[in-house]
Amino acid sequence: MNFLLFAVAIAALFFVGSLILLRLGQRLGFRYRTRSDTEGTGGLATVEGAIFGLMGLLLAFTISGALQRFDDRRQLVIQEATAATTAYDRLSLFGGDDALKLQTGLKDYVRARIDLYRLAHDFLLLQRAEDFSDQQEKKVLELKNQLWDAAVAACPQPNYRPACALSLPALNSLFEVARLRAGAAEKHPPQIIYFMLFGLGLGCSLLAGFGMAASAGHSWIHMLLFAGTLTVALYIVTDMEYPRLGLIRIESFDHFLADAYDQMR
Repeated sequence: MNFLLFAVAIAALFFVGSLILLRLGQRLGFRYRTRSDTEGTGGLATVEGAIFGLMGLLLAFTISGALQRFDDRRQLVIQEATAATTAYDRLSLFGGDDALKLQTGLKDYVRARIDLYRLAHDFLLLQRAEDFSDQQEKKVLELKNQLWDAAVAACPQPNYRPACALSLPALNSLFEVARLRAGAAEKHPPQIIYFMLFGLGLGCSLLAGFGMAASAGHSWIHMLLFAGTLTVALYIVTDMEYPRLGLIRIESFDHFLADAYDQMR
């Protein structure tokens, strides 16, 4: 499924629903004023304030969490590039053909990791996860196992033991960061949070329309701005959770790993 089209469709649905509920709330407000013969809805301000406050808090915490996860993913790209450079330098401690073989294997692994994120990938709606190329992931795993096995096989030689003491932990750190990046790509808020945001946003639209009934008429400018602001805020929260599929992306940070690969002599 195309994530961008899905996210835009949901945003458009929310925007239309918000406008409808704003208008419906206004009509209900007019009816309430007519039946109760009052000029305002001041007695309902406490309920409205509580609901709008809850919406604001939930939206603020969700945006803050999304920004934190977005930044964590960027930091992991830099960490992988640093770990790859460190591992490459320490593999040179083996010396001779063994060092060249291990460094070549590391370069192939890093190249496969770069290609994995550059290849086009899809969005799995039910799993709420990015669907990377199975063939490329299998290739990355094979290169990883080959590199590790080759490094371990060289360790029994007495003259390579100091090199192994430094190289194996560096390789392990490199592989660990790769696992952390895979986990970060699937780290999202519980699905109930999105339902709460969607539902509260529509509820606030209804209450906002109800409050507008205190005026003599209705302003489409205010209604459009209210619905549009909520729609953009909810879309940004969703888009930042998938920074390789939507409009807000982290591809600009991928050059760190590519630069590390290019610096491997």
